[in-house]
Amino acid sequence: MKTLHMEEESHKPKVIVLKQQIDKDGVEELIDSKKTGYFRHLLQKPPKNEIHVDSLALNYEPFMILSGTYEADFLRRMIHAIKVSHNAKEIILGDGIFPTNQKSLFMKKIVQNGKNKVQLEFDEHIFVSEIRKITLDHHGTERTFPYKLESISKENYPKQVLEKNTVKEFEITTKDAIKKLESTLQEMSFDYEVKNLNKNFVLDSVTEVYVPIYEARLIGPKKKVEIMRIDAVTKKISQ
Repeated sequence: MKTLHMEEESHKPKVIVLKQQIDKDGVEELIDSKKTGYFRHLLQKPPKNEIHVDSLALNYEPFMILSGTYEADFLRRMIHAIKVSHNAKEIILGDGIFPTNQKSLFMKKIVQNGKNKVQLEFDEHIFVSEIRKITLDHHGTERTFPYKLESISKENYPKQVLEKNTVKEFEITTKDAIKKLESTLQEMSFDYEVKNLNKNFVLDSVTEVYVPIYEARLIGPKKKVEIMRIDAVTKKISQ
């Protein structure tokens, strides 16, 4: 078995930062309207004045989007049935002699002049190619990417935005993320005999997308603490 790898160092991640679609005042209004739901007890919510915002912070949380191609070529052992004349006893192919499947006397009476069959076993040279894309959150967990990467939604100067704000770091290295993509592509299974398998994994692209997320630390009755996360792109409560 032979596996070819592309040098992942040749793929520097492309960096995209998504624009905020809600300002801090809008975030504070959203928090005020939703905060009582975090302290619901026995279907009852406490009064708003019993809950206050201890802190509100903006973080940019990253996603890593990886795209790759898995190519394989191999020999596949297959058996094919070929129909021949009813009076053919065998066929000669190259140096091989292949007998036909003879019908019983009973079947010959029912199907007169019916075709005989010969079973040919040979190798097929097969080429397969599969492209796959995965998205990982900053924990390295595979996720569905919920955002549209349109030019209007991207910051024009992403590096400057990240330098001025708090950014959460990836808990997975780019190298390990690439290995994760490669392993998902190599899960391709074959329900037939495979010989002389050659595999080639090609890393097509790596993109880091940073999303502005507000985190509010709420303190409610009995000093219970809850964290509310607001996605500044979708303007919705985030998990």
